[in-house]
Amino acid sequence: MQITYNNAQQSVITKEYDPVALRATKEIIAPVMCDFMGWVLQCAKASGLKRLYFLARDGWIMYNTATVIAEKNGLDIELKYLYCSRISLRNAALKMLGRQESYRYLLEGGFTLTPKVILSRLQLTDDERQKVYNDIGFSLDEDVEMGKAAAAEFCGKLRGSQVYNSFIDAVSDRCRERAIGYLQQEGLLEDTPYGIVDSGWTGSMQRMLCILTGKKQKGFYFGLYAKPDTEYGEYLPYLFDKSTSPLLVSRFNNNLFETLCSAPHGMTAGYKAAGNGVYEPILKNDSDFSPYFLNKDMLMTQRQELLRFAGEDFRLSENVSDIKERRRFAFSLLDKLMYRPDEEIAKAYGGLRFSDDPSELYSFPLASRTDNCKRLYFLPRLVEKFLHKGEIKQPIYWSYGTAVLSGKGRFCRANLRLWEILWLMKR
Repeated sequence: MQITYNNAQQSVITKEYDPVALRATKEIIAPVMCDFMGWVLQCAKASGLKRLYFLARDGWIMYNTATVIAEKNGLDIELKYLYCSRISLRNAALKMLGRQESYRYLLEGGFTLTPKVILSRLQLTDDERQKVYNDIGFSLDEDVEMGKAAAAEFCGKLRGSQVYNSFIDAVSDRCRERAIGYLQQEGLLEDTPYGIVDSGWTGSMQRMLCILTGKKQKGFYFGLYAKPDTEYGEYLPYLFDKSTSPLLVSRFNNNLFETLCSAPHGMTAGYKAAGNGVYEPILKNDSDFSPYFLNKDMLMTQRQELLRFAGEDFRLSENVSDIKERRRFAFSLLDKLMYRPDEEIAKAYGGLRFSDDPSELYSFPLASRTDNCKRLYFLPRLVEKFLHKGEIKQPIYWSYGTAVLSGKGRFCRANLRLWEILWLMKR
């Protein structure tokens, strides 16, 4: 079934099923996701919220799950799916953010940096990119991969480019009106008390929504690595936040979590006026990279079992305020998937693809067997980070899965966890 804007939310049933996904969902994913959604719904009810927006694309499976739970328990709260992305909201807000913060988003690092990837974050056309290249004197292949030093030099030239800076303003102007039109259409400018739901990590989407709508948001998140600025509203984490012990959080993998939430539609690239004052999202066709299209049977099995569990087996907790009990429950289950996966799970879920870049022009498997096992141990990795900055290597998005597929055991996992703990402490 082809996924379009009009049918992306419809139930898609497949006769095929994946036994690994069925086991992992039944034992781990469904209990945790349903508890997360139950917590969100009960917190929203206690706060007097009348509406919840689930942010694309991580929010797609959350929206479906919450709908089942709300209907089953007779919860009177409106649930809506909001098409958005880092690019669709950030580019609309660039002028409001100021030049230096715009540079931080547009010229951030990544695992696979090419001139095209960097300029595609601003969604420049082929002709527009060529004008920028001419202005900064760049004549090489725009698809050439750049190391950190070369990327830093390229981005430095962009900062000084009058042509590039003029495009920042032009893109922001043309995106902002349509983005605000869509958000207004969906009710985010109304006085109705509402909240937003997302996977989390930094809370930047909530900040962009607040800037564009002029309204403080109340956000519900699976986890938060950073301490968000309360100027943009309230941020409520389900599993962890900045104060949670790194010993716990180091066992969690946000890249894998995002991939589990894959939606059957592409990234929201922006918005368009469809006539009669109606705005629609522009969805990127990413079937070559999308985890959903590349692993449809696996992710459809997960979705079907998750919704079955939500409707038949899940019971709302009577005490949603017991943080210690919630963390003990969720971390103990997620350990089996993220921190101590067996080979079957590591192979199946490691094959899902992930992209760390807002442009989504590239993606890599979450985990795969590596012969360069030095990258999995603390000291060699530390040396690589500081002494070999210019080298380009395939990213390891899920290190614990990679260790299993590479035949490494407990000692390697301890090295990986030490790296994660120090990264969390630094952050």
